[in-house]
Amino acid sequence: MPSKQKTGMFTSAFLTCACSFVMICVVLATQHWMSSRIRFSGTDSNATVSLTYGLFSGTCQQSFEAGLQVTEENFQVAEHLSSTTAKSTNTAIIVMLVLSLLSSLLSSGFTCTNAVSNPYQTFLGPTGVYTWNALCGEYLI
Repeated sequence: MPSKQKTGMFTSAFLTCACSFVMICVVLATQHWMSSRIRFSGTDSNATVSLTYGLFSGTCQQSFEAGLQVTEENFQVAEHLSSTTAKSTNTAIIVMLVLSLLSSLLSSGFTCTNAVSNPYQTFLGPTGVYTWNALCGEYLI
């Protein structure tokens, strides 16, 4: 049976990794990363366009001062990215989120096992436990 200090350390590391895993899942599932409201004023009428972007999809809604409202249009973000830099940035964000999701899942599995077992299970030697916890904490930031 591991000591209380080591059990507490691995338990807190497991909770940190589990929180990281949940946060990354929420980030991947969130549909409203950015929103903006653009107001157009003219001599005859005023209009407002509301844009909301997520990682994969977005919405566009137009409304006019007279109370008219155009229905909300959904669109895919990847289809509307025109520059190669924007597409590669979006792809890099998705890849990093998936890698961090896998890293935090692996790290939480090792720390949960090590909180209750003796001897400790490691990946890549004794420093592997600390390496995975550091990577998990890095992605959390």
